Amino acid sequence: MTPGLERLGISHSLHSLGTVLLGLNASDPAAARRVLSEARRSLSPAQRAELASLGFPAKAALWADPVSWARAAHDAAFDNIGRTIVLSRERARGHPANALRSDEIVWGRAPARLDLGGGWSDTPPYSLEHGGRVINAAVDLNGQPPIHVYARVVPKPEIHINSIDHGARTVIRSLDELLDYRNATSGFALAKAALALAGFSPDAAEWPVRARTLEAMLRTFGGGIELTTLAAIPSGSGLGTSSIVGAVIAAVVHRLFGRTLTARELFHFVLRLEQELTTGGGWQDQIGGAVPGVKVITAGAGLIPDPKIRAVAPDILDPAMNGGKTLLYYTGLRRLAKNILRNVVGNYLDGEPGSLRTLRELHAFPPGMRTAMERRDMAEFGRLIDVAWNLNKRIDPASSTPEVEAILDRLRPHMFGAKLLGAGGGGFLLVACKSAKDAREAKRKLEARPPNPRARFFEFGVSRDGLCVTVC
Repeated sequence: MTPGLERLGISHSLHSLGTVLLGLNASDPAAARRVLSEARRSLSPAQRAELASLGFPAKAALWADPVSWARAAHDAAFDNIGRTIVLSRERARGHPANALRSDEIVWGRAPARLDLGGGWSDTPPYSLEHGGRVINAAVDLNGQPPIHVYARVVPKPEIHINSIDHGARTVIRSLDELLDYRNATSGFALAKAALALAGFSPDAAEWPVRARTLEAMLRTFGGGIELTTLAAIPSGSGLGTSSIVGAVIAAVVHRLFGRTLTARELFHFVLRLEQELTTGGGWQDQIGGAVPGVKVITAGAGLIPDPKIRAVAPDILDPAMNGGKTLLYYTGLRRLAKNILRNVVGNYLDGEPGSLRTLRELHAFPPGMRTAMERRDMAEFGRLIDVAWNLNKRIDPASSTPEVEAILDRLRPHMFGAKLLGAGGGGFLLVACKSAKDAREAKRKLEARPPNPRARFFEFGVSRDGLCVTVC
């Protein structure tokens, strides 16, 4: 076991026993109760203490109800993974201090991410225990990087967060308001969590005794903060938007402090951020958007990813370089990744053989795609896009839907292959067409009869810049 990962064993044990109990309870409730009772008697004092440290309920009634216990065990298993990652960074020394002049603004922007294969191998706990490998691309949409974050320091000691794309705004005046990002009804959770992890929390930095409130922290910092975000991408797109927004916020906020995060620090920050938000997620999205171009990203096992990045020729992917043979189509459908991730990670924790086999295949996939792209082989690129899509469907059968399959059926005569980007179920579809003429015909068909009013094509190009931060 890699140092620092010993606590993950309890996640495997809790989740597996919970799954066994749910299955057994469906066929023989009395047997499920006996198994649970035996498990309770077999716990050592140290194991009981470890469960208590996870906040696992100790009520006797829970231990008499296999279904309730199993659900609590599943929740505790996921919480333990998240806590292991969140606590994998030492508390910062000192506290944030304003480094801007009164008239300066920090502007950060980044492209979106197209995942071409290997996804899920970057997702904890698989990636923590085995490492991961993905191939993806940073892309601008309609000629621009679609993700922007602006920050400035304001005189009043409060935090203003604005979302241009959602047309919403909030003012935060207390720590309770800032730290409620785990609450399902909390708005602006991503920005709140990023600010808290960056130092605006009693646990995240060394604040003087007098700075016990948010107002006092901000006065000590040197002013309030106005943070404005713009994500010009439809929600649930599968383009890694939330993780990339998190990366841009992190880079911008730390620049307020006069710090430039190293790539490793930034990628780990976003990994911790996703766990704090309980959405899970791996490291490929933030790297995919922050680092320009097409690349294979490989990271070994361990709590803090230390990625090795190898650039790949973009010619076969970029429409400006391949004669317009690749298309990016927004299906108008969306699906949140959290529930998908919970199912996939749950199967891994349980040691489900099919899931383990597919994860190994996903992990091994990127080098073959890299070779096809470097040979400028569109037919092989399209075939491998299909392979990647089928691996995603194998690890999560619900990643496709009848609506998605109907779109693919209409495109099939014109394409070598296609895949939904991200976790699947909706969002954007990448299509590798047989020729420029086929691409035009595919586009004509879907524009003439779109599957829903939101569906549309996006122009895209491989980004040469990645994440950029400027002080203006």
